[in-house]
Amino acid sequence: MTSASQAIIGATAQLKKAGIASPKAEARSLVCFALNLEPTQLLLAETLSPTDIHRLDEMIAERIGGTPLQYVTGEAFFRKTSVRVGPGVFIPRPETEVLAGWAIDQVRLGYTRVVELCAGTGAISLAIAQESHPSIQWAVESSETAYSYLLENLIGTSIIPVQADMATALPELDGTVDLVVVNPPYLPESSAKDLPSDVLAEPAAALFSGEDGMDAMKTVLRTARRLLRPKGELGVEHGDDQELKVQRLFARARFEEITSWPDLSSRPRFITARKPDVQ
Repeated sequence: MTSASQAIIGATAQLKKAGIASPKAEARSLVCFALNLEPTQLLLAETLSPTDIHRLDEMIAERIGGTPLQYVTGEAFFRKTSVRVGPGVFIPRPETEVLAGWAIDQVRLGYTRVVELCAGTGAISLAIAQESHPSIQWAVESSETAYSYLLENLIGTSIIPVQADMATALPELDGTVDLVVVNPPYLPESSAKDLPSDVLAEPAAALFSGEDGMDAMKTVLRTARRLLRPKGELGVEHGDDQELKVQRLFARARFEEITSWPDLSSRPRFITARKPDVQ
């Protein structure tokens, strides 16, 4: 008979041997998912059934095979919410939670019309809706596969999903949006050779953006200039080595009050700016 504690110990050993960076934490997540339990319920868990053990073994094999943990469980956590994820959609990262927090603060200050570009799962939009309640939100995603997850995650909310290329999305809103927030693809294509297999399992279009990683960023700036009202604000995530390059792009796009912000690890992570009052 196998207890939950024994299952965690065994899973940890397998994941550690396979080179998984956080084997114990991932083992706990997999056992919780296999048993359909919250982490706080593990101590009270009964002995695993043969079906539970088989399910856990399959999940461990998937993870060791290079499938991201969140794809194995079908769920990713972000701030106070969780979203459904799977192959074909970008997995939201903890680093992006600070960008979402900045957007939430702006809405609390009175912004009411919010657009998320490159929405993916819609995690940023959901966090904003849950924690600050803007009057109206739009979440834009171009990928058909990612859009299916976006639709599922937005069920029960008033957020408006839009399947469109961000370059041309929402022309009816031009000049009326208070806040645009986006975590675009920003990795240079050459960086693919240095990434682990579980990251490369995510859609390339959500990761890579041209030779220098700036292709999508340039589109974001053009679209934000179009959508934002005068004095409206933009928040964009970037790579931790791209701060100065992105600042220069913001300046060329004639944004004002350009400000850099760190993530939870104190690395440069996103930039905010304001559209000028006079064009």
